Amino acid sequence: MRFEYNDQFNRYTLTYSADAAVRGTLTYYVDDALYSEEFFLEAGQNKIFRCLIDGYLAGKVAKAPVDVQVDFIKGGSEIKIHSLTTDIIPVYAQETYYMENDLYRVGIELAWGGGLSCFVDKNAPEGLDNLLNNFDTGRLVQQSYYGTNQPPFVCGEFMGNKWGYNPVQGGDRTNAKSKLVDVEITENSVYIKCRPRDWGHEAWYTPSYMENTYAFDGDVVRVDNRFVDFSGWEHPKAGQEVPAFYTISYLGNFWFYDKEKPWTGDELSVRRDLIFWPEDWPRHRFPLPKGDTETWCAWTDDNDWGIGLYVPGVEMLIGGRHAYNGTKEPHDAACNYVAPLKSIKLQSFVPLEYSYLIYTGNLADMRAKFTEKKDFCANEYFENYGK
Repeated sequence: MRFEYNDQFNRYTLTYSADAAVRGTLTYYVDDALYSEEFFLEAGQNKIFRCLIDGYLAGKVAKAPVDVQVDFIKGGSEIKIHSLTTDIIPVYAQETYYMENDLYRVGIELAWGGGLSCFVDKNAPEGLDNLLNNFDTGRLVQQSYYGTNQPPFVCGEFMGNKWGYNPVQGGDRTNAKSKLVDVEITENSVYIKCRPRDWGHEAWYTPSYMENTYAFDGDVVRVDNRFVDFSGWEHPKAGQEVPAFYTISYLGNFWFYDKEKPWTGDELSVRRDLIFWPEDWPRHRFPLPKGDTETWCAWTDDNDWGIGLYVPGVEMLIGGRHAYNGTKEPHDAACNYVAPLKSIKLQSFVPLEYSYLIYTGNLADMRAKFTEKKDFCANEYFENYGK
């Protein structure tokens, strides 16, 4: 293996080939002490893996990588590390990085795995600023997935219930933060990679990675998502949140289309009195009929202005209002929630990818915009994943 490294670094890059997924550790010096961190590699030939050191957001720098160890997670017969290089990249923000254009200011919570913590429409009605709730690591707009509750996985706990495998981009129920693995910023986009925590445990990193690319696409924000689980466990089919989406309480009216004439201007459905979702699940689950491709939804104020989310290929919406009080404060405990759901069985070592759009405005404008963009992505992975 070839080592090419700077005297100091905050990111390392491996080039490698492997015929199965790999678990590894890199050991280096930081603050004159030896430190080891774990990483995972996907199978493939001449692949590239980049990773920020654990202390990146705190401004830490490492010295002299002294050892790299790799082994297969399951199966495999050939692995070769071609090179290890290091560099220093800017610490763009210790907590929130903001991408901005003439229309929007979008906050990406680097300290919480790169989930969205802020979405500001610069032309919003007076008095409205951030439209997203960011009360804790479970809120935000973020990836979240559900897997096994059987051994060898040891279940966690949440709200007095046994909690299965649940990688969450922001962190866990104790607000332990997920690890930022990589970040790349261009003029119109931000790429994020993180190692998520498990929601039901305390400060336990899951054996998985999540990736997001946030991009301005005209007057909408496009989000491309990627998830790879390296656990090797067998997972059951489950309704996956794609994504979890939280807004300020003030936007208390929930709009969606659940009929059989999509994209024709047919009447929308609205719920104006939703309550906290676990209290009455049937009232908060909105199945979408087969053939309904108009799978966008929105939370609005009483003047029908708000924020909309369009995820092609989903089967159901689930939503509710927690501790509704109508506040515009994004860090208040009160919030609104929606998750478009797709029934998916997580597959270890197999990437799951999907995309969605976010747009703000009055209800008619949102519907017109999503109609215009209805073919932006088919989310084929929903149907082909694991096959």
